[in-house]
Amino acid sequence: MNFLLHCWLGRSDPGLKAGGFLGDYIKGPVPEEIPKSLARGIRLHRHIDIVSNHLPEMKSTYHRFGADLRRPAPVLLDIVADHVLAKRWGEYCDIPIAEFTRTCYRAIGMFEIPQNALDMYQHMSRTDLLARYADEQVIADIIKRILKRLRFERYADDIDAILGGCMNGFEEDFRIYYPVLESEVDAFLSAES
Repeated sequence: MNFLLHCWLGRSDPGLKAGGFLGDYIKGPVPEEIPKSLARGIRLHRHIDIVSNHLPEMKSTYHRFGADLRRPAPVLLDIVADHVLAKRWGEYCDIPIAEFTRTCYRAIGMFEIPQNALDMYQHMSRTDLLARYADEQVIADIIKRILKRLRFERYADDIDAILGGCMNGFEEDFRIYYPVLESEVDAFLSAES
């Protein structure tokens, strides 16, 4: 879902970056046969998901999607967070986004990609989807597909207005919860060392 933020938070190691993507596709217990760096990346991915789903600083932003989208709001916020990070990349990151995303695709490609992730990986790397998250229309289209998958398609027409009307608020909220996520990642990686 929010692959860009996951990869950025795991930027210190190719296995952590790859786990930022593959963590959504490798389910259940982390397989013992995968490389240790990727296993660590998957554990980090899962830790970020758990933390972000319970983080008051993130929960307080769900209301921006409206009462009708309260249930899928956590998933939608993940996508919006990627958009804010990509759009405001220079404020948070010290290398060009296209340079960083190339390192992500290479890192993921270093590992065996499960069949259920292959199409997405190929599309993502071929179109540089992670960098294109900066485009609000790209994010709106992704959210509409997610709403359809989650059976909330009746609200898809509202997304453009929600994003247009709330983007400044989403950006302000990101400035609050992003440092908390960074601290959580630092603590997790220190504990795993």
